[in-house]
Amino acid sequence: MRLVTVAAYSAVALLVAALLVLPRVRPDLLERPSVLADRMMGEPAARVVLVVFWWWLGWHFLAGATLA
Repeated sequence: MRLVTVAAYSAVALLVAALLVLPRVRPDLLERPSVLADRMMGEPAARVVLVVFWWWLGWHFLAGATLA
């Protein structure tokens, strides 16, 4: 099971790396992440979704156990 988990995380890391490199190599194929973020932040509804997502992520994964 550990091997499957490591393989899945490695695949995700390679996919992220490809999505960061590919727009620089083939700009006609994909937009750069900074351009996509600029477009997304131009929409008020997208800003709300982003804040809610960060809250959810922090609440579920990044916040430590505070009660002993």
